[in-house]
Amino acid sequence: MEYEQIKRELDTSVALKLLRSQNAALILSFLYKQFKATQRVSIAQIELETKLGDHLDFLQEIYPEPYPRSPKEYLSDWCANQLLSKTFDNSDDPVFTLTPATEKAITWLEELQKRDEFVGTESRFLQIFDLLKEIQDRSTTDVETRIAQLERDRDRLQQEIDQIRQTGVVDRYNPTQLQERFLLANQVTRQLIADFRDIEQNFRNLTRKVQEAQLEKDSRKGTVISRVLDADQELKESDQGRSFYAFWNFLTSANKRQELKSLIQTVYQLEELQPLTQENRLLRRVERSLLDAGEYIVQSNHRLTEKLRQMLDERNLQENRRVAELIADVQRLASQVAKDAPTEPHFWILEGEPNVHLVMARPLHPLEESEVPTFSLNLTDLPNLTLDEEIAELYQQFYVDEDVLAQRIAHTLEYSSSVSLTDLIQLYPVTQGLPEIVAYLAIATHSDRHSINTSTIDSITISSLEPETQLQLTLPQIIFRR
Repeated sequence: MEYEQIKRELDTSVALKLLRSQNAALILSFLYKQFKATQRVSIAQIELETKLGDHLDFLQEIYPEPYPRSPKEYLSDWCANQLLSKTFDNSDDPVFTLTPATEKAITWLEELQKRDEFVGTESRFLQIFDLLKEIQDRSTTDVETRIAQLERDRDRLQQEIDQIRQTGVVDRYNPTQLQERFLLANQVTRQLIADFRDIEQNFRNLTRKVQEAQLEKDSRKGTVISRVLDADQELKESDQGRSFYAFWNFLTSANKRQELKSLIQTVYQLEELQPLTQENRLLRRVERSLLDAGEYIVQSNHRLTEKLRQMLDERNLQENRRVAELIADVQRLASQVAKDAPTEPHFWILEGEPNVHLVMARPLHPLEESEVPTFSLNLTDLPNLTLDEEIAELYQQFYVDEDVLAQRIAHTLEYSSSVSLTDLIQLYPVTQGLPEIVAYLAIATHSDRHSINTSTIDSITISSLEPETQLQLTLPQIIFRR
């Protein structure tokens, strides 16, 4: 917080320019009502223009401030001043999203208007204390130290269990403590949703660094191809990517989402929190809000990766055009020289014998010799099967219907944007053994929407076709997407 740094921030900060602008009340009130109050991540241009026109008509009937410009002009001006971001999401119709600067300005005003609420000192201090303890416990690599930490936690929990059993009394929070933690949860949720714009911007900055590396003059084509093909993985393995996708995997888990719903429902039914639940309804729809915001970032990352691949295609096209131009120049020069052929019998002399390297003269890669498999087939000692037994064996053959499995996937994706195979088989247990898992793999392979992540390995246990037999399978992570 040096003088020059503060002065530069005051002069360049988009959020501060927004708060100081003449139409700050118009901009912030309208954007808050359209995006934050409804918890929407993006809004189509046609819809936003219509809503802005209605909002301007409403303000001009009450307040004397004139707003002479059209809604389209206001939106264009807000985009130019980095208050809104205009993108095209898989269609020709543009959509608008809030920028990080606008999110910060709205968050600051929200906190300013909630100044009458009491400050939860206890809950915030305990949160700091728990975070420090978690850092200490999870940073050690010593086995004995970690075991001692877990044993202390176990002893503390066992002591609490014994005390409850002896006294029959549960030590619960008083109404003030419950309200304090409820308000803190709402505040953290509000801040997390606001930070999604910064998260998206961080991903864009990472993509820009990859693009700059590709545009270097001395960058080799092989290096560029490697960077482009690994762009998606590079985004996921960055600090921002690891944190976001860990959160995303947690949120897209059906079990975790159901647990979150149950927790929210229990909290909003507490009698001590009834005075606060009517005004603070953000937590009630936090699952849907986080899922929409997270899915928008995931789709945005896919589009960023696709742009990097398009850059590679454009670069290849430019190189091909350059090669074609050089060939045309050589042919033009050759035609000019052909008209004025040299008179000397030996105008070009090569020293030594030419070394010819033909493609077909290259030897093939040597094949590694492998042992010839040996087996014996004894047809003399076969079990005697009757005709009825042979027919019964043929009758027991079964067919895995992929259409039924696809319907299960589609029904699950109606309630979430993606689901993993491990979560899916918990909802629909495997009844046809290993062939059913193979059918799921075939569905994931044949569709571009689904993905198979070979960097993450899942272990699942399914029932075998043999009675009372379990199969332990290890396979890449399979994600089915809507």
